[in-house]
Amino acid sequence: MQILYAGGTDVGKVRDHNEDSYAILTEQNLVMVCDGMGGHAAGEVASQLAVETITTIIKEHDLGLFTGENHPYPEELTPEGKLLVGAIAVANQRIIDRAKQSSSHTGMGTTIVACHFRDGVASICHVGDSRAYLIRNGSIKRVTIDHSWISEVMEKHHLTEEESENLVNRNVITRALGTRTAVRTDISQIRFAKGDTFLLCSDGLCGLVSDTDILKAATSCEEDLSRLVQELTAKANEAGGNDNITLVVAKVVDQEEISDFDEVRRVTIDWNEDNQIARIAEVIAAKFPPEPEIPSAPAGDTTNFSVPTPRERGISPVLWIIISIVVLAAIAFIIFK
Repeated sequence: MQILYAGGTDVGKVRDHNEDSYAILTEQNLVMVCDGMGGHAAGEVASQLAVETITTIIKEHDLGLFTGENHPYPEELTPEGKLLVGAIAVANQRIIDRAKQSSSHTGMGTTIVACHFRDGVASICHVGDSRAYLIRNGSIKRVTIDHSWISEVMEKHHLTEEESENLVNRNVITRALGTRTAVRTDISQIRFAKGDTFLLCSDGLCGLVSDTDILKAATSCEEDLSRLVQELTAKANEAGGNDNITLVVAKVVDQEEISDFDEVRRVTIDWNEDNQIARIAEVIAAKFPPEPEIPSAPAGDTTNFSVPTPRERGISPVLWIIISIVVLAAIAFIIFK
């Protein structure tokens, strides 16, 4: 298996700071994109915390970390898929915990879309409206379904993109990390082959650049993935750049055929039972212990305060004798004058 990667992020033309984060772990064959929310840099904290958490867990590659009868996994999921879903659940709780530590972080959260490649199988997880695309044989297909109000309405009422353009609340998302303890993660596991290209992005790209234009750019750039990232970023900015723009591209340049594998399409994993939440807390305590606090004396505390002696002030006894003589002489002068 050989996969080429490229990625990038851009603040866009409207926002004054970038709340998106992304990661490419070539050794672990993992890519992810997070779109933070919350304002005043809180969204940036949430997206970075999600990337840091998932990266740490995937690098350790402990496939038994989230196994057992207490975890709500379908049997057909691979161990790598289970680990990725569990890592996302841990990231969710860490964001919640961090938000409780500072009022400036209240309400922060982030979307997540991540893809792990192993033995011809791509495990794709997402929460929110950041997307994953598969470009294969000259066509493009969305692997993920947006967790947004507009997406749910379109699916329920079988609306097209054109029919939904004028609906209100288009930007309201229905799932995100950091918003509630019970996290719901969608996972798909599909076989990949030589020539396949996977593209993960925040809505700063797919909200402004159509699927057709994404496919055209991918076709024209061929093997130059860095140029593809640059061109799509430029297209989003040309279309207004009203949000941060982040994308990661992974192209399979070599892959042996694999034996039969039952693909998994859009299965939702719920982490909401008490024993599941307790397991997440155990993982956080073991892998992400809080930094020790430096104790400081309370303001105004004078318990150990004492008036320094003359020597402690730096005044020698000889100087005190001289001062005493001068004072006595001055008193005698005044009395006998």
